[in-house]
Parts: sequence; structure tokens; C-alpha cells
Amino acid sequence: MPLLRFTAGRSRRRALGAPLALLAAGLALVPAEQADAQSFLGRTVPQVLVVPPEQDASARPAPLPAPIPGASSVAPPLRERPARAEVAAVQPAAPIPQRPLPSISENLRLVGEESNLQWSVFLTEAQVRERARFRIGYLAAISVMPESSFITATVNDTVIGRAQINAPGAVKLIEFDVPEGVLKPGYNAVRLGGVQRHRVDCSLPATFELWTQIDPSWTGFILPPGTGAVASLRDLPAVPPNGQGIVPIRVVLPGRPAPASFERIIRAVQQLALVGRFSQVVVEYGPLLTGPAGINLVVGTADELRAVPGLDMGSAVGGAPLSFHAAKDGRAATLVITGADGDDLDAGVVALKRREGLDAPVGSPQGLRVLALAKGVPVRGGDIIRLDTFGLQNREFTGRLFRSGFDLTLPADFVPADYARIELALEGGYAPGLEVGAQIMVDINGRNAASVPLPNTAGERLRGEPIALPLDLWRPGRNHVDVKALLATESDRTCDTANPSDEQKRFLFLNTSTLKVPPLARALRVPDLAATASSGLPYARSAKRPWLVVPTPDRDTMGAATTIAVQMAIAADRVIDFSLSAERPADRDAPAVVVAPARALDPALLRTIGLEPDQLRQIWQGRAEPAPVPPGQEAAKLASAPGQTDGMSLERLQNNVPPACALPAAHARVAALATQRPRLAGSRSRNEAADIATAWDATLQTAPSLIDQVSAMAGQIGDAAQASLQDAAAWVKGQVKDPPVEIGSRASLVVGQGVDGEGLGSVVTVFTAPNAALLQASVTCLSSPVLWSRLQGRIATLDANDGAISTYEAKRSRLLETEPRNLANLRLVFAGWLSMNPSIYVLALFAAAIALGLSTNAMLRGVGRTSAGGRGPDGPTRDTNSGEPS
Repeated sequence: MPLLRFTAGRSRRRALGAPLALLAAGLALVPAEQADAQSFLGRTVPQVLVVPPEQDASARPAPLPAPIPGASSVAPPLRERPARAEVAAVQPAAPIPQRPLPSISENLRLVGEESNLQWSVFLTEAQVRERARFRIGYLAAISVMPESSFITATVNDTVIGRAQINAPGAVKLIEFDVPEGVLKPGYNAVRLGGVQRHRVDCSLPATFELWTQIDPSWTGFILPPGTGAVASLRDLPAVPPNGQGIVPIRVVLPGRPAPASFERIIRAVQQLALVGRFSQVVVEYGPLLTGPAGINLVVGTADELRAVPGLDMGSAVGGAPLSFHAAKDGRAATLVITGADGDDLDAGVVALKRREGLDAPVGSPQGLRVLALAKGVPVRGGDIIRLDTFGLQNREFTGRLFRSGFDLTLPADFVPADYARIELALEGGYAPGLEVGAQIMVDINGRNAASVPLPNTAGERLRGEPIALPLDLWRPGRNHVDVKALLATESDRTCDTANPSDEQKRFLFLNTSTLKVPPLARALRVPDLAATASSGLPYARSAKRPWLVVPTPDRDTMGAATTIAVQMAIAADRVIDFSLSAERPADRDAPAVVVAPARALDPALLRTIGLEPDQLRQIWQGRAEPAPVPPGQEAAKLASAPGQTDGMSLERLQNNVPPACALPAAHARVAALATQRPRLAGSRSRNEAADIATAWDATLQTAPSLIDQVSAMAGQIGDAAQASLQDAAAWVKGQVKDPPVEIGSRASLVVGQGVDGEGLGSVVTVFTAPNAALLQASVTCLSSPVLWSRLQGRIATLDANDGAISTYEAKRSRLLETEPRNLANLRLVFAGWLSMNPSIYVLALFAAAIALGLSTNAMLRGVGRTSAGGRGPDGPTRDTNSGEPS
């Protein structure tokens, strides 16, 4: 699609006065429909409308393929510029960014009146020396008012550009020059901030209609051609992701490897992801990967490498066990691990591991800070943390709904139960004139944890009043905390959006606020997917090698299994040495991860994690077979990067679908339903005759005797008593037994965890889907940081078409020791266990009360004096007046 570039040089205005007049007259005759056709809609390539700063054209450097305004200028709308000063020139279509942004643990949406997103992007020395531009592709809600809404791009705390938000019906692209010296070799902090105001409504509910969605396929750094390649392992973090933020790793198999070779490959892929510090990795097995994104991995002996088509044998086999080859000729970068035998290959994997210790992260201070905060701020318990540690800034807010959030990472073996509170001490203040109902709300992982009213109509200064946040709302690993303030005023009801006035500051937020974390109970609760997703437990701490069970090791299933292993290694920040097997061993001496389509799983294993095999089979019966690949497209499918799609459609952007989530086409087959057994032709007459005879027998029976009536009544009473006992037993059993989970028909992936023995070795985690293709696509979606961190409970289901996750908590769980025993931790664990089992806690209280009553009665029976006529403890009492026995 053509790129329209508008220039406004003064020299051109003098030399092209007459042509400009003719051009303006010609443009005036163009119908409105043609003007609209120049816009960009749907999946077509967007256009970039550029208005450079007013300066002499001869003094400007030669333009790049897609020119952009400078960092210090914001172009006014085209309708505000004189028609005589505009000259249109057709340029090539807008290029895809050579350095897209990586995946982050947040949705790519600027919400509300003020919000921001930030990334840590690694650039090489060669890339930072070149002239770079930064592009933003976005789609905004129709309710956003462009005149008062702006998006600001910041690199390493330097503002490089600011533009109005005005893209209600199509993706819009804006670009900014990155000033010289702003980018640093290594990690750089990129921040997008949005200020949004409503077109017609100033009420508090209207703020929820404000959003700007970032399109990752069009957002990133634009670099001159030839500067985006990674030349060495030292710059491995600079390997560009694809348009979804995924770093694809293509494993090229030189032959038919044995299980030991697959185990070595899985270790190498994990180590590669850790050295590159990639946030999202998707692994696929196939031929060499084409395109600039991602990296190829080839592991094999020198003789095996000769069977790999397209591999440069001269540079791959040079005596070194580890060699890196830059991307060239349309092929992605390639890492080769080779040697004479298996020992040499293991040495190559060890050499790759040494790179992790040698290459400490480098970059700007801002980029390193964002990199460190990517997984949240870790705490161990007993900490007091200031909110500036989370990168929060002091803010004076003028809107109606204040939002600020941060991520706190709790230990993976933290016991989430109601035995203590985390205290948030806010410092700041609020202005006078707020309506009744103004309050501060704190949400933890999307659930409301506390609300504090703001009752003083004259305003108030907040000086660290604690807000209690129960520990049972937190989970092991990363937790997202949202602090919101509802700040409606009387003037919001009669606002004039056409003539906005200076808005009054309504809320003050100070980053000197603190978060006080009490001592935490430390024990691994199973089943709980949060511990596995956050730190790879129990697999990362298993005394024996954990099992990776793949019953059907086809290309898609092995890709999904390796991707899961890599995600666990990223969470644990270490390589997990899995043993590969086609079936789970009978002895439960090590925990296992099972990855397979549902029909390849043992029904007993599904029951262990709390699923009903027949129900799951019936729901997924229509999607059990993958859709066939059209003839001639198999090679293109294998050569493309995993997770690569045709781009984000408007519908997906509007619905805030994670970029990596998309399902392949599948057969639309209706699940077969159970029908009644057909009756034989001759059975009808026999059944009708029996019914008639039974009816006649009932009419001929005599009235029952008194004995028969009493016997019948006694039987009914016995049946009722037995039914009541059965109901009571079922109720008691239901208090501790997990209810069956009904999987929705839209679920494309089920993740479940169960325990079928004692100790850590009995833990099993299952990843299953209707078929292998859906399993690979769903695991790709689940590997998004924003979704992977939401795994919790005993079962989680994912709809990879839109990224919706449903979780089911376990009523019955076990606590396994992870640390040496000590009295303080045992007390906290016991208190947490009682809070997770309230029925037992109540029974214990009743038992304690009864025991106290009985012991008190036994102790007081022989204490004190009895009344006259009674008997004392030593015999009959005596009359004190007569001295005779009574």
C-alpha cells in the first residue's frame, strides 16, 4: 500500500507555487469516497501520514523509507495546515519493525485516564550507532477524544515523541526519531504512556470506556537495513522476536534421535532461553527457520550435521563444540552444538551454560531496572518495602479514576491462607469536594481485597494509614496489585467536553508509601499450579530427575512438551533436567509432567487430576482429528515461525486478545450422542400384555391387614433413616472432596495437577488438548507471560482463541515440607492449615470446649463445702452444734 508523505519546505513553496495551486484544485475535485479509501482498515497494510518539522528541505538528511517527525515536534491535523503548503509524494509501503518488542506480563492496552506500558529491549552496539526510529501501531476506542488525549513515547527516561490518540476505526501508525545518544548497548527502557479523556461523558463509569490497544505487529524500532543481525553469542538477547513478541526456536533434527538425544536437546533449548533472557519462547521441530525472527538450534555429531539441508558445514564443523552463525540469505540465526560423540555434545551444552555466568546484563540504568522488575519484586517474609522499589513515581492526579499497579513476587512454597495480613500504608492525600462514595480500592490479582472510604469533604492528607490485605488472596509467585481511587465530584455531572477547563488536582500519590509483609508460612501446597508456573516446583527441586512423559511423540506434541519445559526453566531460572519417557513409571519416585492429546491419556490419570474421562471425550470428540493441511502448504507451514499469524485483526485488537493466541482450523464435526437401544418388533406386544395383566392384578388385590400396614410403615421409616444417613455421609465427604470439574466446550487446553502417592515424587501435572495441532497452538498461547502467570489451583482451562482462562481451586490439598523444620514455621503452617480447613477448625473448637468442660467438672467435684445433709469427700458430715454424727 502506498505511503503518503507530506513535506512543507519553504524553498519548494517558492518554486512550486503554480503546480501547488493546480494540485489543490485537482484534490478538491476528488470525491469523498476516494479520500476515505486512502485510509487503512482491517488486515491491509496501514499507511503512515507524516508531517516533518518546518525547515529547509536542502538542510535535511536524506529521508529513510518511512520518514517521521522529530522528537520535539507533533504534527497538527492535516486539515489545519494550508493546502498550498502540501506536496504529496508516493513512497514504499511501511516496513515491518526490524526490532519488535518482546512479550510482557501485561495486556497491551492503555486503559482509563492515565496508564502506561514498559519494555526492556536489548540492542547491539552496531544498532545503537545507527539512526533509529520508533513506531507505534495502535487502535483506540471511539469514546476517546483526540483533542485531549495523547500518547507519549519515552526511551531511557527521554521523551522522544507525543501525538494525539485518534484511531477509532483502524490501526494507525506514528513514528518518532530517537535522538542520538539516547540508546545504549544492551537493555533499554521503552515506555508508552497514555492520557485519555472521554468525548461526551465526564462521569466515573465513563472512564472504563477509555482504551488504546497497542498492535505489536507494527510496534518497535525501525533500523537501517543490515543492522539488525546478531553476530555473536554475546548479543544473543538481541535476537528479534516475531510480531507477537515470541522468540521462536526451531530445533533441526539431523536424523532420528534416541531418547537420550532428545533429553540433551531439551536441556540445550532451556539453556538457550536462559542465556538469551527471553520472556516468551515457542519451540518447534522442523527445517531451518526462515525470516529474521527467532533462532535455529542444531544438535548432532559432525556426521549427522551433513544430513541437514542448508547448513554451512564449513563453519559449523570447525572443532568448537559451540558455534553461532548470524542470520543471512533469508535464514534466521543458527546455533550449532556438535562433536564426535555424545560426551562432546554434552560439553557443548555446558559451554552454553557458562555463557550465562559470563555475560552479565548490560545496558542503561533504566533498562536494567525494567529488566529486574519484569518478574516482580521478590520477598521472603518479614520485609518492609517502599513503593518506589517497584518503579512507581509521585503523581498528582486530575482525573476521576486513579490507577497504579505493581507486581510482588512471593516464594513458590508460600502457603496462601488467612493466618496474617500484608499491610499497605498509603501516603498522599485527596482534594476537597469529593462526592459521597469516594474511596480507595485495592485489588489483588483482579479480586477486591480492601476498600477505604474518603469521607472528609474538606480533603485530607494521608499519612500512612495501614490497609490490611488478607494473605489468602495472594498466590505463590507473581501477584499484581492494583491501587485505585474513585474521585467523582459534583462538577462531573455538568461537564463541557467541548471546552475543557483546567482540571483540579484531586489525588496525591507518594511513592514513599510502604508495603509490610509479615513472616510467611513455607510449605509446598499440592495440587497448586501457581507453584509450578512461578518457580517450576516440585520439578526444579526434585531429588531425582523429573519425568517428561510424551505418549505420542509426534512433531506438534514434542514441540508443545519442549515449550512447557522451557517455560518452567524460565520460571525457575535454571535448567530442569527431565527424563523423557513414553509412559509414566510405576514407581512414584520423581514428579512427572505428561503432555499428550486427551485420547492418548490413561483414564485413571485423568481421574487423578480431577477430570471425568467420558465427559472430556464427549466434549472434544468433534475436534479429535486436526484439519488436514492443503496440498503444497506443508513445507510453508514447517518453514514459518511458530506462533506466527497474519497479524492482529480489528476484532482481536478490540477484544484485547493476547497476540500469541490463535487456533488452527479444525473439523466441525458434531459429537455423537448416546441413543436408546432400539426395541424389537415382537417385544411390543409382550410388554403391552404384561402391563395389562399387572393392572388387573392391582384391581383384584384385597385390602392390606393391620400387620401389613405396620410392616410397611416400619420399612418406610427405615428407608428414610438410611437415606438421611447416606445424605449426611455424602455431605461430610463433600466438605473435603473436590467436586468434579465440568470442562466447557470452548476449552482448547486443560492443565491439571494431582497427587497419587506420598511425597514430591507423586505429583503429576497434565497438559492435554483435543489433538496435537491444538495442543501446540494452545501451549503457544499459554506461554504468554500474561497468561502463564495466571495458572493456579488444581485445574486450569484455556480457550486459545481468545486467551480466556478458568481456574478451579482444590478443596483437598496437602502441605509438603520444603525447608528444615523449625517451631516458628510449623506454627505458621499449622495456622494456615486450620484456616484452609474451617470445618476441622470448628470441630476442634467444639472438642476443646467439651474437654474443657469435662476437665473443669472433674477438677471441681472435690473442691469446696457441701450443704447440710450431704456427704463430704471423707464420709458423713457432722453437726457442728451437737457434735453427733448426722
